[in-house]
Amino acid sequence: MACISVKVARIENASGLSFEATFPNRNSHNNSDESWEVQLPVWRPGRYERGDFAQFILKMVGVDENGNDIKLEKCDLHRWRVPCHIFKICWVFQADILNAGSTYVSDDLQYVNPVNCFLYDPQNVDLGYEISLTDIPKNWDIATALPQKNRVLHARDMQHVMDSPWMASPNLYHERYEEGGVDFHVWAYGETPPQHIKFIEDHKAFSKAQIAYFGDFPTPYYHFLYLLPSAMEARHGVEHEDSTVIALGPSDKIQSQHGYDELIGIASHELYHSWNVKRIRPSEWTPYNFSESSPSKLGYIAEGVTTYMGDLFLYEAGCIDLKGWCSKMEALLFRHLNNPGRHNLSVAESSYDTWLDGYRPGVNGRKGSIYVEGAVLAFLVDARIMTLTSGKYSLSTAMKLLWERFGKPRIGLTADAYWDILAEVAGERLEDLRSNYADGTADTWNALVEAMKTQKLVLTKSTDDQGRITARIVEIGG
Repeated sequence: MACISVKVARIENASGLSFEATFPNRNSHNNSDESWEVQLPVWRPGRYERGDFAQFILKMVGVDENGNDIKLEKCDLHRWRVPCHIFKICWVFQADILNAGSTYVSDDLQYVNPVNCFLYDPQNVDLGYEISLTDIPKNWDIATALPQKNRVLHARDMQHVMDSPWMASPNLYHERYEEGGVDFHVWAYGETPPQHIKFIEDHKAFSKAQIAYFGDFPTPYYHFLYLLPSAMEARHGVEHEDSTVIALGPSDKIQSQHGYDELIGIASHELYHSWNVKRIRPSEWTPYNFSESSPSKLGYIAEGVTTYMGDLFLYEAGCIDLKGWCSKMEALLFRHLNNPGRHNLSVAESSYDTWLDGYRPGVNGRKGSIYVEGAVLAFLVDARIMTLTSGKYSLSTAMKLLWERFGKPRIGLTADAYWDILAEVAGERLEDLRSNYADGTADTWNALVEAMKTQKLVLTKSTDDQGRITARIVEIGG
């Protein structure tokens, strides 16, 4: 089968990577003597804003049959025109940013997110990739969900490669465990994971709990890739089809109890994304269109439901107790109650507008957070379904149906379909929740107090001398 052959190597004495890609000869198939084009992604999954990765390209040339470099001209900001007789392309990518969605190289690490730095043929997106890591020493480990053999990685098509990061280093921590017939791998660069025995036990617990609710797991394997730099500030997680990258640093943060709680919380969140977003995916992202902005109003499902469920499954799995769950919800509500933007743009509108001003705070009071406002809405939905069904069903019930009807067959999700499934599970439509808190900007406080009460919890709030609102949750009678 025809594929794109890519060689990856570090630029000596520089923070960059060189790429050499040989594309299948188009002329042998269609006898075309016209030029063709290569595209670099504009954005990456898990970050619903433009990444404009072409800003990190230092060089882009074609190589003719005599080995001569031919400078490629752009036909738009992220696309280059290639003469008809050229099928080998070389480029250099600046790789000096370390976070969970970047590409970074150093003396002891090659960390690559192909969606930052890989070219693709927009007219032949089904082409596979064969990736040779030409300068990785034999004593280095390679952590990735991509199939690999003899330092060569294989991706079945463009969508697969763009969603499959790797990291290579001589000093990777590695543990594995099995749950529900799934082969899980935990890799870490830099620091050893904190409380590493409990760390793996908690991974086993929340993996088991999530798989039990959904009934099965999308793939036979899954890789947690941890970047734990000792001296660098980081806090970030990114979901991928068969893996996740989670970054936290520096050392004093990683090894603190707060750091441990952060890592476990992000890990549970990212694993839940294996179903929700990677498969149960808004129609605007089915499949991913990397050539342009792809706004969607369903961020409250993609990230809000995942934020709520990630914490809930820590509780369901016994990784945290009720007090721990209440503490996480209080922190969420602090962000919710002290953001006036939630009264200006709905969470659906805020989701659409992440493509305008990204994840920055932006203009004060302009918008809400798809993570925070979406999680608050998910809690209200969950409590309502449990109340209407006397605890027989929940939001997890609805998510399992969404997995079976939309995730497995890879059918793009719409807002109407989501709320129809919720109505089916609840036994009645939840239009007040949709109109008030998904599409509207109504205040949530009274609804939250009542929803907490149905869960035998008391919600109160207080205001400090700086005007900040703090929520407190306790058990009834506690």
